[in-house]
Amino acid sequence: MNEENTANEFSRTFNLDLVEKKATEIIIEATSDECLLLAERFSIIEVVSLKATCILNRRKQKELGDYLLRVKMDAEVIQSCVVTLNEVHESINEEFSIIFQKNAPPSKNNNDSQEVVFNIDDDDIEIIEDKEVDIGEYVAEYLALFMNSYPRQNEIKGEELGYKILSEDEATKKLEKKNPFAVLKEL
Repeated sequence: MNEENTANEFSRTFNLDLVEKKATEIIIEATSDECLLLAERFSIIEVVSLKATCILNRRKQKELGDYLLRVKMDAEVIQSCVVTLNEVHESINEEFSIIFQKNAPPSKNNNDSQEVVFNIDDDDIEIIEDKEVDIGEYVAEYLALFMNSYPRQNEIKGEELGYKILSEDEATKKLEKKNPFAVLKEL
């Protein structure tokens, strides 16, 4: 694989040894070139801006994981409307958190058949091999998750394309069933 293809468009590596006792705040912002590369990666028209305020702190020994990354992300993106292909502007203001767990060497008594229970509200857990994490790549991945998958202009009615767009209520409303024997009543 080519080295250029594997490079992250928005790479911000951070050494976990530099995390202070209380917490370390990191503010990252995409340059205009990085915004262009991210737009190309996500196949959208434009990433206007991307800024993230990250707080990284060590976890207590009793808590799960070794480090906790909390991120507040603000982004502006422009996508194509799925109906008309016109531009749709979207503001993304989201928060997420990730727990980093150092990869422990396998123990001799390791039982891989143990049941693991996950809760949908739990923080994501990332296993790390070394002391550096690419915070920018995590921000880029979550940006892709938070973007509207099917952007559509609000004022679209469908007549522009010769279709009628039904509301959810109209689509689920059952039509009155006609009795097939009603014709026999007229005989």
